[in-house]
Amino acid sequence: MLACCVSAEAQSQLDNYLTGTNTFTVIGTASDNLTSPHDLDFVPGRPDEWWVLNKEANGGSIVIFFDAGKVTQSVQFRRDSHNEHFMARSVALAMGDNGTFCSAQEIKNTASASSTFMGPALWSNDTSVFARVNQNNWVTGQPLGSHLDMLHQSPFGMGVAHDSANVYWYFDGYNGNICRYDFEMPHASGGDDHSDGRIYRYTDVSVVRKPNIPSHLTLDKQNSWLYIVDGGNNKILRLKTTSGIIGGNLAVPSTANEPLGSYKSVVNTTTEVVASTGLTSPCGIDYRSGRIIVSDNADGKIYIYDVTAMPAVLLGSINTGTAGIMGVRIDDNNKIWFVNQSTKQLIRIDNPNVLAVPTVASKKLDVIAYPNPAHDMITVKANNIGASTITVAITDIVGRQVYKTTTRNSTANIDVSNWIKGIYALTVSAQGGTVTQKIAVE
Repeated sequence: MLACCVSAEAQSQLDNYLTGTNTFTVIGTASDNLTSPHDLDFVPGRPDEWWVLNKEANGGSIVIFFDAGKVTQSVQFRRDSHNEHFMARSVALAMGDNGTFCSAQEIKNTASASSTFMGPALWSNDTSVFARVNQNNWVTGQPLGSHLDMLHQSPFGMGVAHDSANVYWYFDGYNGNICRYDFEMPHASGGDDHSDGRIYRYTDVSVVRKPNIPSHLTLDKQNSWLYIVDGGNNKILRLKTTSGIIGGNLAVPSTANEPLGSYKSVVNTTTEVVASTGLTSPCGIDYRSGRIIVSDNADGKIYIYDVTAMPAVLLGSINTGTAGIMGVRIDDNNKIWFVNQSTKQLIRIDNPNVLAVPTVASKKLDVIAYPNPAHDMITVKANNIGASTITVAITDIVGRQVYKTTTRNSTANIDVSNWIKGIYALTVSAQGGTVTQKIAVE
């Protein structure tokens, strides 16, 4: 019942941007090192922390806004030492829900004129890891920066959207397809073993790249619709991600040779045209409960569509006043955020008619983990849950889940004797509440 009410509230609130007065609050500028902002996202569980992606001449960089829009706001500029391959001319990013994010690179390759060895890269959104560990100037024998994984079958990446775990959808501008990339188990930061990666190419979904204008993607996870900006055709499409069948194995081309866990085509998918008129240069896109918002780079407007039925209904547009708008994002409080490459700004739209999504207060969990640091065993105990079921999950520093259990006992005894020494994130969920804390294995 709560999910239903939240959905209806969020749906109606986006329509309210078409009434009342919209105020455009500038959160970041060129003075914050926004040199060529192309995309943005906030970190799940850290909604006031926004990461903005700069496309650079050869690589890419990130500007992190902590407490964005508050009086306590602070900003950090990050550029990984190996960005000129793993974040080469990046134009899009998408945050996962497991401590990672993926970047899309608008470049054919970084090797030679004939090579097509390029594709999505996986990173940690841990601020102690990203562009912090393994920083070196391509020193032989040293790790390759802080990236977690990379696969190389999609040059000219123009958009990316998170699915689940380490699975991301990707706009392949070189081959003109949508691909589903599963990084499976990432290697350690700076590693180079990508052999477990699985790629599914949706060969009957045809898209066209518009150079220098990203074609962003967004996924309605509840209804399994991937919304696609088909920039080269000035259209919006959607793909039913549960549709289609495996068409067969695909061969890795000699120009992008790499070992893979699997590489297959997907055919007979369900796709629909969402919008095919009225857009001059669509770029950014996001979804929220029956609505999509689409930014137009040419006219500086954000269009709002009702997608509860096809064809979609254009409800109206928000005029930001300046061309050059790129990525757009709806936060957990229904506020629309966007970046503008021309003005070098991160902007939030405020409207008094738009209300935040209501939340239900949950009981605060009292969780202890001991001994911490641990050597052989660690005990996790939830003190105030009664007979409720609890879920205990532990991930390592790069976001890989190393342990998970669901139990009706308030205590979990975990054998860590064979674990790699280091810091782990412990997450305990029960009674609608979640607690996350760090544990150490020595």
